Amino acid sequence: MKKIHILLYIIVLGWQQLLAQDSLHFGTDHYVSGYMKAVLANASLYSGNCQQSLEFRVIDHQYFKEQHYVIGKLFYNGILYPDVLLRWDLYRDELIVLSPAGSNIVLINENTGFAEIHGYHIFYHHPDGSTGCPSAGYYLLLHSGKYRLLEKISYSPNVAKIEGKRLTYTFLVSSFFYLQKDEVYHKINSQRKLLKTLGTHRKEMKSLIQSNGYKYKRNAEEMALELVKEHEKLSRYE
Repeated sequence: MKKIHILLYIIVLGWQQLLAQDSLHFGTDHYVSGYMKAVLANASLYSGNCQQSLEFRVIDHQYFKEQHYVIGKLFYNGILYPDVLLRWDLYRDELIVLSPAGSNIVLINENTGFAEIHGYHIFYHHPDGSTGCPSAGYYLLLHSGKYRLLEKISYSPNVAKIEGKRLTYTFLVSSFFYLQKDEVYHKINSQRKLLKTLGTHRKEMKSLIQSNGYKYKRNAEEMALELVKEHEKLSRYE
């Protein structure tokens, strides 16, 4: 029923916009063609299922960076939407779009090319059979060049408060990096593993860590990104 309401909203809105145009300049066929394209494009974007509520009480939230929707860019089902309201559910690993009717619509994974929110590039990864290839899901693409650096973030519930039979949870965060080098994916979960995977130019890598005061547990993402970019420059002609 919610899908029908959303589609009707889009149809009415699209029809009103078309009627507001100057009908003296275009024929009926032009209006119908443009109207149908607009309806079909938006219907595709808002045709997913509505997001389900959490089955337990939480202190915080399960979204990437913040629980509120933010304006982002989305490439979905072959169409680029430059300004849509998005948020990323890290507990269920779902990308959510806010429809014009106010519904929280879960985007279909197979149709999602990429999204850009909070300054990050998010894409849905499909396993390709490469050695060490990570499982399917949404990932951050931190770098793409000679090497590709991906980050996988996930949330899992943990009991934070017990009041009689009533449990309240918080979310525990886990984050891993995947460095794709020479067609092989390497899972990175420590500074030692990162340096070992990069292999060469170890002296320069350690110097970069020291000069920036990097600590893996404190700023792993920034550290991994800077080391990968620097190593790529140093090994450009190897």
